[in-house]
Amino acid sequence: MSDRQPIERIGNKIPIRTDRNGRAWIKASDVALLLRAIARGCREYGDNPACDLHTAAAAIDTEADTIECRAIMQTR
Repeated sequence: MSDRQPIERIGNKIPIRTDRNGRAWIKASDVALLLRAIARGCREYGDNPACDLHTAAAAIDTEADTIECRAIMQTR
């Protein structure tokens, strides 16, 4: 059995708001936090010889999917 903890997705932490027209949005400060998390992940992948840019891109896609799903649920 593995002692590894599940990865905590930054996309689950970002507050998603809805405007008066029902569109989902996030604050600029939260966008900055997301970009910093992406940069941190790229640095961590860069230090791991088993990872490459494809690995980093897959992680970014997963975060984008998380945010997109939450935005869809927020606007329903």
